Order: sequence, then structure tokens, then C-alpha cells
Amino acid sequence: MNLNTLRIGDLIVREKGPFSTHYIVWIGWRNGVRIVAENHSRQGVRYTSLEEALGGQSIRRFEKFGGNEFERRLVTLRINKMLGRSYDLVVFNCEHFARWISTGQFVSKQVKVAINIMLVFGALMLTNKDSNIRRFGLFLLCIGGMVRLSQR
Repeated sequence: MNLNTLRIGDLIVREKGPFSTHYIVWIGWRNGVRIVAENHSRQGVRYTSLEEALGGQSIRRFEKFGGNEFERRLVTLRINKMLGRSYDLVVFNCEHFARWISTGQFVSKQVKVAINIMLVFGALMLTNKDSNIRRFGLFLLCIGGMVRLSQR
């Protein structure tokens, strides 16, 4: 899969930081411009050019649209319903948005990994002799548990 074989609803995953990626939904060519949809951290759900969405970062991988051909024809309708919706790192980030377009599910593997790391460190901190570290571990477990529940 490459830029020349993308079809509407396919996902583009680009580098964002050392431990994160940015998810972009391919729309197609319009007036010689490659158009995509994304959930931007400051502007929310929007249509933009691929170049702007990439922001000078490299593409890590592509993911095929997760639905059938009928669902693929509904991609722009689904995006249009979300236009302007605000970004939220925990419950509606770029991956949540892109996977909802592709599969119909609000899922972020990046958030799940972060929650699991938080829960493991919280549990480990509970075994420490220092009461402040144990309290912080309990705090991490509580926050991680609440965030995990919000993901369901």
C-alpha cells in the first residue's frame, strides 16, 4: 500500500513524537490537492491537505479501511458529522477519530498502552516502603482505572 493506491477511508499513520503517532484519513484528490481528514489537537476534526497534516513528518505506515464498500461510500458523511468536534487526548484523539471512521469503533491503542503502563507503575509503587510513593501509586491506579472505564 502506498499513496498511489490509497482509497477513501484508508488511514495514514505518521510520526508525531518518540512514543506517539498521528492518524489521518485519506479522502482523495481535489483540484490537484491531496485531501485528508484529521482530528487536530488545536482545531478538532477538519479537512486539510495531506502536506499540512503530515507537518513535515514521515509516514510510518498505511492501514486499509476496515469496513465494506458500502461503508466506504459513507466516509465523508461520517466525517461531516464530526467536523469541528474538539480534540481530547484521552477520549477523542486523532486515533479515536480515524479508527471510528475506519471501523466504527472509538479505539485508541496508544491510550490503552499508556493506561496499562500507568496501572503497572501504580501497582509497583504500592510495594514501596515510602508512604508518599505508595500514595502516588494509589493515585495512578485510581486515575488509570477511571480512564480505562471511560474507554469502554
